[in-house]
Amino acid sequence: MRPLSCLFFALGLSLSSCYDEDLSGIDLGYNYYPLELGTYVIYEVDSVWRDDIIGPIGAGQLSYVLRDRNESIFVDEEGRDAIRVERQRQVAGGWVMKDVWSRVTVMEFAEQNEENVIFIKHNFPIREGKVWDGHARATPLSIQQFYKVENIPFDWDYTYTDVDMPYSINGMTFDSTVTVQQIDRPAAFGISIFSQEVYAKHVGMIYKKLMVYNVQQSAGNPDGRDTIGYEFEMRAIDFGP
Repeated sequence: MRPLSCLFFALGLSLSSCYDEDLSGIDLGYNYYPLELGTYVIYEVDSVWRDDIIGPIGAGQLSYVLRDRNESIFVDEEGRDAIRVERQRQVAGGWVMKDVWSRVTVMEFAEQNEENVIFIKHNFPIREGKVWDGHARATPLSIQQFYKVENIPFDWDYTYTDVDMPYSINGMTFDSTVTVQQIDRPAAFGISIFSQEVYAKHVGMIYKKLMVYNVQQSAGNPDGRDTIGYEFEMRAIDFGP
């Protein structure tokens, strides 16, 4: 069977280069991205934003609880079995729908469709130091619109670190986790961006941190800079079933 990366390449999707790797007998790491129906993760989310140009009213913080649940199977536009992911926000008395995403695992890749932007969340088999293009199925314009930053970098080299390592969060300890370092480009001026996700085996994503700031020179602020942007964290507080 031809590796799926070669098939994607033939379709002009610009994923990682083709390779012939014998994957028989190897734990590929699919359990880090479980697709079983009914499974869910509940997160506490903290979101912060600022816009120095418009002054004190250009800053705020919001905290809420979010649940991601694998709800059902459907056939996507490419004829593949995909998982409908319902993202619900907790309100008084229950849960209300926030977004509907989807997930697909296709041999070497795990894809997640977030607001019609496809991200390559994993590249199997999971190995320490492995690098891949997380935006291989996106476009520069879609990434700009998704992150709401016009000149955001498009090329993000996702990298595996701390493979199969324990991780503790909110009083829970997971024996086997993997960190996906998506991007880390600090800048004194211009776009400063950081994104990281942590996945636990048999659970899925248990932590996410994203920071996107555009820092420009300014004579109006004491530090000589105007900062516009946002950051948020998602921390797992429960999972099931």
